[in-house]
Parts: sequence; C-alpha cells; structure tokens
Amino acid sequence: MIVITGTARIAEANRAEFEKVAERQVRLSRKEPGNITYGCFEDRLEPGRFFFYEEWKDRAAVEFHFARDYCHEFMDAARRLAETEPEINVREVMVKEG
Repeated sequence: MIVITGTARIAEANRAEFEKVAERQVRLSRKEPGNITYGCFEDRLEPGRFFFYEEWKDRAAVEFHFARDYCHEFMDAARRLAETEPEINVREVMVKEG
C-alpha cells in the first residue's frame, strides 16, 4: 500500500477557490480504481492549513493517479493559491494481515 500525505497553507483570500479545487480533487480521486481512501481536512488550530491523506493499492495506482489531468490541475492551483510551497510525502507501507 502507498500512503501519500500533503499540506498546504492557504490565505483567507484564496480559501473559497482552494476549497473548490480541493473538493473536485477528492471527489475524482475517490473514484479511481486503485484508491483506498482520500481525504482533505483543515487544521482546527491553524485555520488555512489543509492536510491531505491518501491510501492507494499499489505503485501502479499512484502512477495512474498522478497521470490524470485533474491531478495536474489541482497541483498547479494549490501552488498558485498557497502561501508557501505545498508539501507532499509518498511512503510505501507494509500491511500486516491477520
């Protein structure tokens, strides 16, 4: 399984536009065949700091995801709307069964 996390700090002036593109990204990503879970959350103690958490079946599912046009559009928008460069981390996780 692959786990992707990301954060973006969004200024209040950009919030409505960011929420719109983030919602689209989540909705479309959840429909992908290799997606296990995908969520976007705002930090209650730091308004404007958004956290993304994703789980994918395997590396092929991640590659498929990153090749989608809407994924590129979201990343471009996140960079444009964020106060600082958004952060992204990709980790392969061993899942213990049983």
